[in-house]
Order: sequence, then C-alpha cells, then structure tokens
Amino acid sequence: MRKIYKFDPHTHTAETSGCSIISAVQMVEMYHAAGFGGIAITDHLYEGLASRFNDWETCIDYFLQGYKAAKKHGDRLGLDVILGVEMRFYTNCGDYLVYGIDEDFLRKNPNPHKLGPKKFFKRYGDELMIIQAHPYRWNDIPNMGSIHGVEVYNGNPRHPNQNHKTRKLCAAHPELYTTSASDTHEPGDVGGGWMEFDLPITDAKMFRERVMRRKYVLRQAKDEG
Repeated sequence: MRKIYKFDPHTHTAETSGCSIISAVQMVEMYHAAGFGGIAITDHLYEGLASRFNDWETCIDYFLQGYKAAKKHGDRLGLDVILGVEMRFYTNCGDYLVYGIDEDFLRKNPNPHKLGPKKFFKRYGDELMIIQAHPYRWNDIPNMGSIHGVEVYNGNPRHPNQNHKTRKLCAAHPELYTTSASDTHEPGDVGGGWMEFDLPITDAKMFRERVMRRKYVLRQAKDEG
C-alpha cells in the first residue's frame, strides 16, 4: 500500500511574518509530529515589508530568514520544506500565493509586488503558479484574469474565509487549479487543511508541476464556512 504524502502549502514563520507566533523550527517540528511529509513556507511579501529596508537585497535577506531556518531543520528531521510567497500587490488588497519561485528569482526581480496582479501574471504566469489565497475572506472578488487557481479551502479559524463561496466558484470554473491549506500562524492551526500527493514534493517547481497536472487530493479537518 502506497504511503500518503501529506503537504501543507500555506504556512507562516515568526521570523518573517509578524502575524505568526510560530518559529521556523517549531513549525517543522509540529508538522513532522503530525505526520506530514512537507510544507511550503509562504511568508508575506508586500509594500509594508519592502519599505522597511533601504535596498532590495536586505529585504530579501530578511524575507528568507524563516524559510531558510525551516529548510535547515526540515532536512535534519526528514520534512520537505519548499519556498513560496504570499504576495500582496501594491495596487490590490488581495493576497496571492506564488509557487515555483526561488531565491534567485527574488533577488533578480526586485519589488514584484509593485507590478500589480495583471502585470505580474502577464510577465511571470508561464513560469510560476499564482493561486489567490482565501479569495472571499474580505468579500474580495477573485481576480480571474490574473490567477491560475484559488485556495478552495483555508483552515485558519480566526478569519471569515467563506470557503463555501470558493467551492461554488470552482464548480462554475473547473479550469481553476485548487489548493487546500491550514494558513498556519499559531500552533492550533496545524493540519487544518492540506493536500495529498502520490510523490514527495521536494521543491517549489515540483509542487507547481504536480498541481498543474492535478495529481493531488484536497483534505480538510473541518469546514468553518
């Protein structure tokens, strides 16, 4: 019998995302103990972060702190840790999960959040995967022309995610790729939502490829609406 590979594509570390209270090491240890095979560190990248630094290189050094600490500890324990980004564009209040990105991309493409979702999708949509996070949390309208898919289930218990609206959207638009995630910021969030794959997800490009081939199953602990 093939072992199920559990993967959470949406987590935040205290090192980088001020809204999280879980350190990168704690994150890895909790997911490893919960039987997961891997996670994506998707810390926030937005104007409020970039404006704190005098240059882009310093900003990215800071941004990568959580991911690098999680990756190092994950390698020790045997938990796959990949890099993702939760980006909020300068012209749009929605949040977008970007996968397929790596450190080299971030350093060579300064301030991508200033492009806006349409320009970002047009410029990078062929090489990255852009998923709109919790699209109805604040009654936002999904940005259909600038995304590959949506986070159909977000398990964060402290926000009005309105996952039922996202399910209806996906039923009407089967071309959309879908993800399910915990959106982990606090210890109780771990395992709220996840994805199951038939192979380990060892890097961001592999995650993008498996999702775009629809080689996954969506799971959730419970539906909070």
